[in-house]
Amino acid sequence: MAINFLDNIQLNQNQLLGARLENVTSDPSTALGGDIIFNSTSNILKYYNGSAWISLPDGIGIGGSGTANTVAMFTASETIGNSIYSQNAGATEAKIVGGFFATGYFKDSGGGTGTAGQLLSSTGTATDWIDAPVSYSKWIAQGSTTPVNDGDTYALDEDSTNPGVRIGTTVKSGTTITQKLSLSVKSIATASPTAYSTDTLLWSDNDGNSTWKVQQTHIDDIPVSAWGDATSTVDMGSQKIIDLADPTVAQDAATKAYVDSAVTGGLNVKGGFNATTGIVALTSVSLYTATAVAVGDYYIVTTAGDFFGQASTPLTVGDSVLCQTASTAPASITDFAVIQSDTDLATLTTVGIGNVNKAISKTLLGINVDYPVASPGTALVGLDIANMDAFTGGSDVLSKSDAIPVYDVSGTWNKKTTVLDIGAIGNSNNSEVYTSGSGTTHTFNHNLNTRNVNVQLFDTSSFDTVYATVVRTSVSVVTVTTAASADITCLITKIG
Repeated sequence: MAINFLDNIQLNQNQLLGARLENVTSDPSTALGGDIIFNSTSNILKYYNGSAWISLPDGIGIGGSGTANTVAMFTASETIGNSIYSQNAGATEAKIVGGFFATGYFKDSGGGTGTAGQLLSSTGTATDWIDAPVSYSKWIAQGSTTPVNDGDTYALDEDSTNPGVRIGTTVKSGTTITQKLSLSVKSIATASPTAYSTDTLLWSDNDGNSTWKVQQTHIDDIPVSAWGDATSTVDMGSQKIIDLADPTVAQDAATKAYVDSAVTGGLNVKGGFNATTGIVALTSVSLYTATAVAVGDYYIVTTAGDFFGQASTPLTVGDSVLCQTASTAPASITDFAVIQSDTDLATLTTVGIGNVNKAISKTLLGINVDYPVASPGTALVGLDIANMDAFTGGSDVLSKSDAIPVYDVSGTWNKKTTVLDIGAIGNSNNSEVYTSGSGTTHTFNHNLNTRNVNVQLFDTSSFDTVYATVVRTSVSVVTVTTAASADITCLITKIG
């Protein structure tokens, strides 16, 4: 079913991409001036000039030769003025166009094409193929006065006075001979270093030009940090590591001073004690009268009672005390800090230990917990819509049966509705439908009170979608114009 346009289309000089003209098997009997068709029987493009269909060029060339008002269509190898139009297969041609270009072979005066490596040379009376001349220069090795001639053998080898040179494979490519040399430990004497500040090691460095020159350095000039990671246990040979920095991460080595500082004053769990008698379970000695304490000593109450017999500091099971000031026996209550003193689990009527956390489960998201407001130990719990995940579309599918919480103003309580229900309510209040079959101007009065409306048109009889000129004349009027009289139905939907 074709899409029906009831009015002209203005492209405003934009391109019509991917278009195709109407294909017909025969020329239509009726047409209007300017109509264009493609006759698929004759494969010819035609236009109607108001009285007849006129054929346009068929795209295979412009024919004719010697006929007035036509351009000649040339054939292969035909002479056109001083030029030749050639389509001969396998033709060999040469021409000079700012240089020399050739397709095929060059031949000498005898018709020969020469052999690989030969040169084409003038003999004065003709042009013939000749062998390329060969030349070379004699050279003398450094330290020697005897020149090396063609066919001589030039040998490289290491010995006890010149160790470290290894001769590799000789490779010849064309006229280039490559002799591979490398460092070798053969013939090099073995010895242990005796003076690290003067004994040297050989090393190479890329100087930026990829020359990798061999250089030397003293053994004790190479820092330990320059070597790679150890792959097994490092034996220090009963020697110390000195001048070590304090550690900063978990796997750093620690200095003695750092360890001493960390241990002093650290938490030292001493076990449980009876808060009434002061007896420590592990020592059977009273904490109140016969125990010396150090900073970091930590005791846990196993039997409730008054700390050091003072009613102002009652301790219950689970409370704990931490020594803040070292003391010889007997210690005093001021040497300790009391942790969770007389604070138990919270109840509906008693403030105590307890908390309310935000939900992290996807099924419970939306509950927000605020900090205590009314009194210590209390919290405000409410619906936190702002921090819930937003619907993003795509793979995040929203179903028409998904529930939405709403507040019923008539019943003054919370209810739920669905996405489908919300859509139905919105559509009934924001969409109106009208029909018209009068002439070419169709006026639709609506009650949506805005120009921000979406307008859809369809044929009232066939229900096909149609297109026409639509003008939002005012906040309550939409005017539709068609080139010919049409019976249309107009759906007007409020946007936003």
